[in-house]
Amino acid sequence: MQDVTVMPEDLNAAEKRLWTAFPRGQWVDLRGEPERVVRAAVIQAALLGACETEPGHTPGVRLRGAMVTGRLDLISATVESALVCEYCQFDEPLRLVEATTRTVRLVHSRLAGFNGVRMQVVGILNLNGTLIERGLWLDQARVTGQVSLRGATTRADAEGIAIAARGLTVDGDVAMCDGFLATGSVLVHRAQINGGLDCFNARFSYPGAVALDLSRTVIGAGIGANELIAEGELRMRGTRVMASVQLAGALLQNPGGDALGAGGLEVRGGLWCREGFSAVGGVRLVGSQLGANVTFTDAKLSHPGGVALNLDHAAFGDFDGARLEVSGGTISVSGARAAAGVNLEEARLNSGADKSFVLESAEIGGGLFFRRLHATGEVCVQTSRISGRILLEEARLDNASATALRFSGIHADASLSCAGMRVRGGVKLTGSRCDQGIDLDGAILASEHQPALDATAITTTVLSLRPAAPIRGEVIFRHARIDLLRDDPTYWPERLRLEELTYQALDPRLPARERLGWLARDPDGPQPQPYEQLAALYTRLGQPAEASKVMYARERDQRAAESALNRVWSILQDVTVAYGYHPWRALAWLAALLTVGSILYGLMPPVPLKPGEAPHFNPVIYTLDLLLPIVDMGQQNAFNPSGAEQWFSYVLITAGWILATTVAAGVARVTSRR
Repeated sequence: MQDVTVMPEDLNAAEKRLWTAFPRGQWVDLRGEPERVVRAAVIQAALLGACETEPGHTPGVRLRGAMVTGRLDLISATVESALVCEYCQFDEPLRLVEATTRTVRLVHSRLAGFNGVRMQVVGILNLNGTLIERGLWLDQARVTGQVSLRGATTRADAEGIAIAARGLTVDGDVAMCDGFLATGSVLVHRAQINGGLDCFNARFSYPGAVALDLSRTVIGAGIGANELIAEGELRMRGTRVMASVQLAGALLQNPGGDALGAGGLEVRGGLWCREGFSAVGGVRLVGSQLGANVTFTDAKLSHPGGVALNLDHAAFGDFDGARLEVSGGTISVSGARAAAGVNLEEARLNSGADKSFVLESAEIGGGLFFRRLHATGEVCVQTSRISGRILLEEARLDNASATALRFSGIHADASLSCAGMRVRGGVKLTGSRCDQGIDLDGAILASEHQPALDATAITTTVLSLRPAAPIRGEVIFRHARIDLLRDDPTYWPERLRLEELTYQALDPRLPARERLGWLARDPDGPQPQPYEQLAALYTRLGQPAEASKVMYARERDQRAAESALNRVWSILQDVTVAYGYHPWRALAWLAALLTVGSILYGLMPPVPLKPGEAPHFNPVIYTLDLLLPIVDMGQQNAFNPSGAEQWFSYVLITAGWILATTVAAGVARVTSRR
């Protein structure tokens, strides 16, 4: 601080008025006066005790409309009087480095700059409506009252900094609101604000860089930043807010970067980004601890090629994104923990990329509410625990060339309802468990490049698949476990994989001939297990005849995949005993052959081998003796047919062995199935 000596005789008219008014702290209004110039040295001298005070009065500088020339230098000074200036102009920066002052109030004025590094203000620092040309510096300053910059404008210094308040401590509130404008970076990181931070209707402009940095700052109340405009990043990394953060109607613009960079943010209350909130650039909340709700209702986000909203590893009460619009970029909630649910009802997600929504390895204490969601790009929910209902009713999902909806490896304590959902692209439910059922009634599923529905290895109580139109694409139920499978035969898919599917009931209850058409839709051909599962169901229902039809169809349907020799043997079993499921066929063949043989040998009996010793010839017993292997009735070896009768006897012997073998094989097959 420069030594300043002011002689009363050297004062101009304006300065004399100030000198006279100072002891009583009276106002000096120079607006409209011919003499408005006041040297900074005169103000400095008065504040530092050069002017005698009057007992019973509080001294202070109170100026209006002055043009202050020179530098007001109070470095390291202790100032016991207030400094109040309204509508004044300072042609050089004010220097209050390490000064200790009472209230400093410079409102509706114009300052070349203000350097208050490490200053201490016992009272308030009020710069409302003031223009600061080359930066406001308050690093490590301490203010026992509040800091107010309502309607102020701060411009950047040579380093691009409009306000530097790193390590600032304020016992009260900080207000940068009501038309406040900063054209340059505002750095308020590692600060301690025991009150609230008011940025309502403020504008922070530093495109392509950090417009407002609140990183690691502790705010004892909340942040009110409704209708804030940030051109450049709004950074809140590791910031702690003891109440809520209000960003309703805010406009954040940082194309290609983070519009809101708030990784590690801790908020005891809610985060309100609603009612016109808009962000061009990413909203990054990775690892944040948000004690209440996170609200993006009616908000608009855009971050093409990136993550528009990143809540990875965050913890929050619930997420409300009803009617949220994303025009480029993904929403990611991987590794997050929500005490309640996630709501994207009537949201419109147009990612412009592979995935529009990602929720992986998360724990959601409530439900997922995606009613009437419109999403272009994959909606992906994987390896997560969902405690409440999952609702995708009337959703519209479009990712025609790949998977549109993925719910893989999740555990839902309640139900998954996709009633009325329309999907272009694959639906994957692989490995998921839904304790209270899955509803796909009224859905429209169409996929050209992926299975329309892949429910491999799902576990659920009820799966209802009664679509509003025929499913275009393959449906897979491999290794699924479903207590009740409800479907609509009218809209069975053309390709259906049922290998290792298990169920306890089917609805509607159809006769075997209709359900066999259901089994026949496997593009890889018939598989044994689906037939066995269906037959077991009919057996449990007390319909053994229907079960036999299913198992008979299984043998016939599998014939095409066998070798030529096995096919011949299969045909013989089919013709003779229907693989053991129609044993009466063997009796019919036996009766037919017995009848033909009896007639033939009755008309042309064979000659005895030993005349006089042969028993009386009986054509019926003789034919039966030829047909029955092993059994000897004394006729076959006693007579010797010749010619055509001899060849016919060979036919009967062969037919008898075939019948015996196929009957034995059929009985063994049926017995083993039971």
